[in-house]
Amino acid sequence: MDWDTVTLLVLAAFGLAGLILTMAAELLSKVPAVIEAWRRVRATWRGGDDG
Repeated sequence: MDWDTVTLLVLAAFGLAGLILTMAAELLSKVPAVIEAWRRVRATWRGGDDG
């Protein structure tokens, strides 16, 4: 295993870590909107108010 391979593996690992962190941040930023939409669906299903 030479230094070129080690360098490429390190770059790939950091790229993968960055991708995973970005995807997790996107997912977590959408959770409140999903919860609010779910509450509206449940309220509508139960015949609750429209506002």
